[in-house]
Amino acid sequence: MTKTLKVFFIISLRISDKYIILSIFNKHMKILFGVFDWGLGHATRDIPLIEELLKEKNRVDIISTGWALKLLKVHFKGRCRYFDVPSITSPYQGRTSIFLFNFISIIPQMLVSLRKIRKLSRRIIKEGGYDKIVSDCRYDVHDQKDNSYLINHQLRFKSVFFTEIFTDLWLAYIMKPYGKILVPDFPGEGLTGRLSHGLPFVDKNRIEYLGILSAMKRKNVKKDIDYFISLSGPEPQRTMLEKQILQKADMLHGKIILAGGNPDAEHSFVSNKVKFHSFLSPRQQEDCMNRAKFLIIRSGYTTIMELCELGIKSALLIPAPGQTEQEYLADLYERRGYFHHQHQNRPSIVKDIEKSRDFKGFRIPWSTKESVMKFMDILKK
Repeated sequence: MTKTLKVFFIISLRISDKYIILSIFNKHMKILFGVFDWGLGHATRDIPLIEELLKEKNRVDIISTGWALKLLKVHFKGRCRYFDVPSITSPYQGRTSIFLFNFISIIPQMLVSLRKIRKLSRRIIKEGGYDKIVSDCRYDVHDQKDNSYLINHQLRFKSVFFTEIFTDLWLAYIMKPYGKILVPDFPGEGLTGRLSHGLPFVDKNRIEYLGILSAMKRKNVKKDIDYFISLSGPEPQRTMLEKQILQKADMLHGKIILAGGNPDAEHSFVSNKVKFHSFLSPRQQEDCMNRAKFLIIRSGYTTIMELCELGIKSALLIPAPGQTEQEYLADLYERRGYFHHQHQNRPSIVKDIEKSRDFKGFRIPWSTKESVMKFMDILKK
């Protein structure tokens, strides 16, 4: 049992000349929460989990870096303490074919970077005396196996057969320090397909399917935005798509809002028919998504969970080139009839939008609220 959970308060009460000893169990925990920084999706999906932890009077310290850390600081302000620790070297470089063949060659570099940042994280964990360690894809953030939890929806890198076996083993290895793997998806067919189901090298008893996680909330508001375009993900692909969309915006009719997903810029302007924001806060993004009649958006998994939480069906997905996860999910949803997608280098905006209207979206078995409660139940065990 951890340090905080061992604390008891002893109160002596005299009732009818008798002393009664009451033990009050202190349930408050000190938690270190690691948040991955490749894009903003990990940070936004962790917001409802951290909010619930704080609501129950737990102390939460956050390890992250880059845009993700900036977003979390803006949202939680002084309610959390923050540590800026770099993340592991990224294997996502260029086109998909390059990724498949370069991934194995870059693993030594990834291991070196993981070893370096692990030293920083271990020092923070040792000095912090945390009861629970929760990591959203930060493989450097873990303590003992019985108090370390990994949040991850990508338990497999989707690729060609011979590299997929290798990456399955690699992921199983780096997930080994965690007692529980918390998957933001549903059991059964789910939303992630083979990314988190049917895993040969991971003990099924360690996996808990939470359900979707989204900071977005569905609102009954007027649909007064004809097209909301949200561009996220790593550079340079994000900027390349932004330029393509702005060039083709004249083909669309009505009110158009474009969010660039760049917290470092934070400026707005109106160009022709497009109102451009370099960055929208989670609350502003939520407002625009609720008001939009149609969305053009990446197929990152956090974005997909947002669409499902809000009940959005009219959307065109454009996966980021080289992001095998996004490409796999976009193809999967096309086959299942959830959402239409088109690749970044050959979008035909008007035709793809019309085709997208025939798709049905995904009906979720339960919402983020229930997923958060399941997360809290697991953490308290």
